[in-house]
Amino acid sequence: MTREVPAVRIMPMSDRMDGFEGKGIEQVQRELFLGDLPRNGGKYRYPSSGLKAEAGTVVLFQYRARVIALAVFVRDEKFPKARGGYAGAMHFELGTIRTFEPVDAAGMRAVWPGFRAFGHVKQRLNPWRYEAFEKGLKGVKKPRQGRA
Repeated sequence: MTREVPAVRIMPMSDRMDGFEGKGIEQVQRELFLGDLPRNGGKYRYPSSGLKAEAGTVVLFQYRARVIALAVFVRDEKFPKARGGYAGAMHFELGTIRTFEPVDAAGMRAVWPGFRAFGHVKQRLNPWRYEAFEKGLKGVKKPRQGRA
């Protein structure tokens, strides 16, 4: 991803949320980020709150106290009325979806020294450090092209 990054945000995902119960990191990476998200055109539906962010923001997805995936944010779509238990959807650029070997808090601090810990709130990180984070990722996978 060689582009200017306006912001970097961490989006926590709970393993207690509907659809994630009992799922390990690898399963969530495979099913959601390499499967469902690309099949849905980059649309990630959320049950309660989305993301107030500028288009082009890199979203790091946190699951079980690890960053497990990333994608570039396009927009947030709040539904006027809940649909099937979802309050809205975040849209991501399809070609930017990536999974990788999970990054723990120590790995995050290696890039962002002020990073304290993972939590249940969305966090902001200094976008100037993103390139170093991206270069340090191992085992990067992206969805296969032509998925239906």
